[in-house]
Formats: sequence, C-alpha cells, structure tokens
Amino acid sequence: MPRRFYCPSLLESGSVVLEGPEAHHLIHVLRAETGEIAEVFDGRGLVASARVTSVRKRDVELKILSARRDDTSRRQIILGTAVPKGDRFEWLVEKATELGVTRLVPLVTARSVVDPRDSKLEKLRQAVITACKQSGRNHLMEVSAVTAWSDFVQADLSQHSSFVAHPGPDAEQVSPGLLKGLPSVVFAVGPEGGFADNEVAMALAVGARSIRLGPLILRIETAALALAAFAAL
Repeated sequence: MPRRFYCPSLLESGSVVLEGPEAHHLIHVLRAETGEIAEVFDGRGLVASARVTSVRKRDVELKILSARRDDTSRRQIILGTAVPKGDRFEWLVEKATELGVTRLVPLVTARSVVDPRDSKLEKLRQAVITACKQSGRNHLMEVSAVTAWSDFVQADLSQHSSFVAHPGPDAEQVSPGLLKGLPSVVFAVGPEGGFADNEVAMALAVGARSIRLGPLILRIETAALALAAFAAL
C-alpha cells in the first residue's frame, strides 16, 4: 500500500508540491526517490495516486496519476469533552479521529482543570493529520477552539440529537437502539468529578438526554472514546 501524505492544495490533475513536515518526512525519513508512488489527500475528501517527479531540499513535486472523491456518507458525530491532563488529550484526539468523529470541541466547565492554549490545539491538529494518514481517513476531524459550556449548549446541544454523559437515576443506559436513524449526534463528556448540577440542567433544558455507560466511573478519555465507538457502529 502506498504511503499517504496530506496536501491541502491537492488538485484532481496536474502536479502538486509537498512542503513543510510532509515534505521533510518524505525526503529525510523515507528517502524518497523519483518514480515512487504515493497517495495524497486534502482532508476534505479528495484523494489521489501520485508519482514523485522531483525531490528537492525543502519540497517534493508529484504528478497526479488518478484522483477520486471520498463521499462516503457517515453519521455526523460531534464530541464535546472536558480536557484530561497531560498527554491523555492528544491520545483522545488521535483515537477519535480513527473512530470517525466529525468535530471535537474542548470544553471549559465549572470543574475543568485544564484549558489548552492555542499552541496545544495546533499540535492536536497535527495529531489529526497523522491519524488520518495511518487510518486511511480522507476527511480531517475538526478540532474546535476551546469553548465554554454555556456556548456549547446553545451552539451544539440545542441544534442536534444530544446526549450528556451523566450517570444518575434518571440517565438512560446506552443501548443499540439509542441512536437508530439519527444522521447526527452530539455527545458531551464532563471533567473529573462530572458536570455540575446546573450544567446538566442547562443541557436538559434544550432537549439533551442524560446517559450512562454502565456501573463503573470512567475517565474522561475512556468515556469519550466509548461513545465515539458506539456512534460509529
């Protein structure tokens, strides 16, 4: 299988130039030579087979051999999640990409302890590219800017079929029929300690439903990825 590279300026015909980290990997890690075949994608569904025609110091030129549109219809999955500590969030982003999450929204809630800076978000977006290259996904997962809970409730929970991970006596158990026939879903996962009662009330007031994943207390990334995998089935 040809190695895959991300090229946001990809065309359906002609030639394209890889620059930056993608070119560096092709030149200095893979030691690419002219004539080699690679697969190139633009992150918006266009994917092409291309031949290396020129390897220079800082960039690589490729000629498009054939191209296609990946228009596979999938359920839209929006995942709003509090940010776990350390490298756990990068791991969450990587796996959410592999599972087909459409958009991931880092949330700031009443009990949040981590608020990632813009530089961290850019690193996470690079992790999305890497995960797409590895998994064969041709649409980049969007990583949104850090969002306050109240804004997420109004912009996302109120606009889609929405579910808040909040175990309690009134929460529905996740089951195979929960998402049947839904073209788009939004999941919300809180921080360690969970959502505050008033935050849950805000979500329920706009039509979101409270759900639980079982009898055990899951970490942020475990709950988020369990829901993503459930929606991707």
